[in-house]
Amino acid sequence: MPRHDDVVTRAKRKVQRQIEEAEREHRKKLMRRRIELATSGLKAYQSGKIAEAAQSYQTYLRILEDWKGVPPGGLTPALFDVKKDMYEVLLISAIYWDLTKMFDRTRSPAKQRDFMQYMEKYILFSKGMPFQPLATETLRKYISNEKAMHKPEFKNAYKMLGGDGNCFVATALTDVIDPGTLPRLRTFRDHTLSRSRFGRSFVGWYYRNGPKLARWTDYCPQPARRALGLILDVFSRLAG
Repeated sequence: MPRHDDVVTRAKRKVQRQIEEAEREHRKKLMRRRIELATSGLKAYQSGKIAEAAQSYQTYLRILEDWKGVPPGGLTPALFDVKKDMYEVLLISAIYWDLTKMFDRTRSPAKQRDFMQYMEKYILFSKGMPFQPLATETLRKYISNEKAMHKPEFKNAYKMLGGDGNCFVATALTDVIDPGTLPRLRTFRDHTLSRSRFGRSFVGWYYRNGPKLARWTDYCPQPARRALGLILDVFSRLAG
């Protein structure tokens, strides 16, 4: 006949296994739900339901933090397989961006700390990623549309993501130009135009008028944007 202690021990182990299994199943359900949360957060944000959107986004992030076994605010790209989890990384970056914009409107010191944390996470989950140029362009548009309350912080983030505040038009066309076009144009500016009086005059004129031209490209039809992008691609190769 089994001893009482053995029976109790086996019962405890069985209960512990059941608890662990229930926790695993709960985490699986939460992981399946995370996309629903991200989607509902986006819809709420687009509908102007900021509090609801923030709650959905924050719950999504907490699920990932629990999945990765990190404390609140502990998510980093190093926790993901960037190739296999690229969709998730892109989604995280987009969610941090929306949260950054939401908390940009607050004046509460505590909320401003949240704003800075979300901004830092947006940079962290965008820098070095294939979509970094688009993340940079997203920042540029937000800054140029006069929406940002914390404009210095947004400008600093723009620079940290490799944005050149003076390559206005090429940066505005990041989504339709070759990845090498912007660096080639910068090289042409720094090593060719800067060496002649005419070149320096042109650069000065461009710095004064470039922001207006960039805003104009924002409203161009997509075929026109692609045509402009192609012109810049060809010119940058010839100039290089």
